[in-house]
Amino acid sequence: MTGGEQLEWLFSLEARGIKFGLDNTRELLSRLGDPQEGMRFVHVAGTNGKGSTCAMIDSVLRAGGHRTGLYTSPHLIEFRERIRVNGRCIDGSEVLSWIDTVRPEVEAMAAHGRRLTFFEVTTAMALDHFAHENVELAVLEVGMGGRLDSTNVITPEVSIITRIDLEHTAYLGGTLEQVASEKAGIVKPGVPTVTTDTNSPVMGVIEGTCRERDSELHIIGYGDSYEVISSELDGVKMSMGESVLQLGMCGRVQAENAALAIAACELLQDSGIDLIGDAIRRGLEAARWPGRMDMVSSDPAIMVDVAHTPSAAAALVEELSRWWPGGMVAVLGVLDDKDLAGINRVLAPACRYIVATAPATPRAADPARVVEAAGDTLVKVVDDVPEAIGEALSSLRDDELMLVTGSLYTVGEALSCLGKRIC
Repeated sequence: MTGGEQLEWLFSLEARGIKFGLDNTRELLSRLGDPQEGMRFVHVAGTNGKGSTCAMIDSVLRAGGHRTGLYTSPHLIEFRERIRVNGRCIDGSEVLSWIDTVRPEVEAMAAHGRRLTFFEVTTAMALDHFAHENVELAVLEVGMGGRLDSTNVITPEVSIITRIDLEHTAYLGGTLEQVASEKAGIVKPGVPTVTTDTNSPVMGVIEGTCRERDSELHIIGYGDSYEVISSELDGVKMSMGESVLQLGMCGRVQAENAALAIAACELLQDSGIDLIGDAIRRGLEAARWPGRMDMVSSDPAIMVDVAHTPSAAAALVEELSRWWPGGMVAVLGVLDDKDLAGINRVLAPACRYIVATAPATPRAADPARVVEAAGDTLVKVVDDVPEAIGEALSSLRDDELMLVTGSLYTVGEALSCLGKRIC
């Protein structure tokens, strides 16, 4: 079988859609010898900031002398981004070799009515790869929800829940409390939990779950635990306790993610995981996560950001209005299960012009809906992301910023169109 055929088989599993449950993942891992056993984990759920928080923890652990694994989803440009060891993306040859090994097991399970999804298989791939690479600590980002997400087959050293917003409502429920209940499903008995979401209905759910499961809850609140000193295009300066820290990522929201990462790493130290030297400071300064307030070009000025909820869009607009007084042209592509109207209420008033588009996924929202939600802002509908990028660039004025946002899928296509690589 050629490499192309192997990858085609793997991605054909996406047609099976989204399926909650842990049984299939557990059985596949059992067939592989339970590679997750004996490994130590950090588990991260939430809506906004999951990927950045994971990247920061991974960077701190590497700075502290540990061999790490990092599993995130979805990818921006290519599949290999999802699975990293010590900051290095999995090799394409390793992906193909693993598919050769696991495909007979997946097909044997299917023959008995156990049809695995793409995410179930790739989660097993990540855990098996980490075991073969002798990873000491692996940081896992939840794919969707938490309670029945494939990553929830592990028992971590610490569980983290980032800020929660309404998302995937068809799967997670239509209220914040329902979404929070699914996210809090990663809380494990006797394992500490860290969160920064002080939203009252969300916090009530998290606190209740932690009480039920005897999980010590650490709430990291702004002002009480950390503060932002400054936020500029070259990064954020923050304080936490007596420490003043410089973050390599920009945007005030990254201070919240960093505070979670710091609290988690301190709990890891309490459990006997040593971090050599000034690992937290060095790791946070070195951490990067593409697609998050990511300035990919200065001439012309182009930023990409994966904001896909109204609160994330509001945080983005707040920063950019201060950094870029000349105004913005936006390329906006959103998935159909997101609050498009809410995003537009925040984004449209900050833009002179919006190019509405659709990323290449069946889950993309009809870009014509942007016109309805954009108020007085001029909107042009362009069917695909590369054409939308061209339209936005052709209309961009010298003092304006071009912003690409609305979805990780939209940002990934934009980065590829602009010739950027991650792995």
